[in-house]
Amino acid sequence: MMVLIHISNVNAAMELKHLRLVSAIARHGGLTAAMDELHLSQPALSQRLTSLEKELGVALFSRVGRRMVPTAAGELVLDMAREVLDKTHQLEARLKAISRGERVLRLGVQCYTALHWLPAIMAAFGRKHPRTRLVFVSEATHDVEQALMQGRIDVGVAHSVPESAYFRRIRLFTDELVAIAPSGHRLAGCAAIEPGDLAGEVVYLHKSPAQRPGRAADFLAHAGRVAASLEPIQWTDPILEFVRAGMGVGIVPAWVLPPRLRSRLHVSRLAAKGIRREWVALTLFAHKSTPDMRDLLEVLKAAPG
Repeated sequence: MMVLIHISNVNAAMELKHLRLVSAIARHGGLTAAMDELHLSQPALSQRLTSLEKELGVALFSRVGRRMVPTAAGELVLDMAREVLDKTHQLEARLKAISRGERVLRLGVQCYTALHWLPAIMAAFGRKHPRTRLVFVSEATHDVEQALMQGRIDVGVAHSVPESAYFRRIRLFTDELVAIAPSGHRLAGCAAIEPGDLAGEVVYLHKSPAQRPGRAADFLAHAGRVAASLEPIQWTDPILEFVRAGMGVGIVPAWVLPPRLRSRLHVSRLAAKGIRREWVALTLFAHKSTPDMRDLLEVLKAAPG
């Protein structure tokens, strides 16, 4: 495998052996410790590193005491090495699984909060289909539909997805978005909150793809016009901690609130009737549905809503 890296206006053809070399030296802190991993003698490792640095025209490591530490150029190569080697390992694992007669199903989920229930879903599926390996593709979180179209996942789980000629849509569950505020906050006594109630507040919410038209999007759009700021955050725990600290209010799915915090945070509905989101599973019409895929969809229906 050849990888082109551009450093100091020098184009050099790098092979996997070079990326493994840089990765091993950085991880072990020297040539001697990297010998066993790479199955090469120290002189051979030194010669390979010297040749690579000469071809690139930059030093990849500098000595700090007895350790070899990546230079700025070395860090650049190391970043690519991690990415390429990780993809290579994934490819090797998938090919080995195929050779053993195993299948791989790749799953993407739109919301990071799904990580709370996803392991149990994957374990339940694994018990039913031990020869199908279910892989969670975290990179698909930002755009599940695009990941499906590009063939990077086989099944996607998302909310607020419109009808499409490309996707099968299987309804899974609904969840409700709620507002949370710390005890003693001016909104803590409200059973329901309207956008105008958030005037001047810092509002923490989950970072997600661009909102589509719908009740939740309309609510957030109106809230954004009166709030001091909307602060998207990727993970649930920081949102809960910011709210607990009195730094603002939060908007989260109701089911992410742990019981230990329910007594310390006030939960209000968004609008009098509440705002619910419909979650669906997506597969491509162009791909044939298989028994294990159909069972995965059934297992996903047990996710909390």
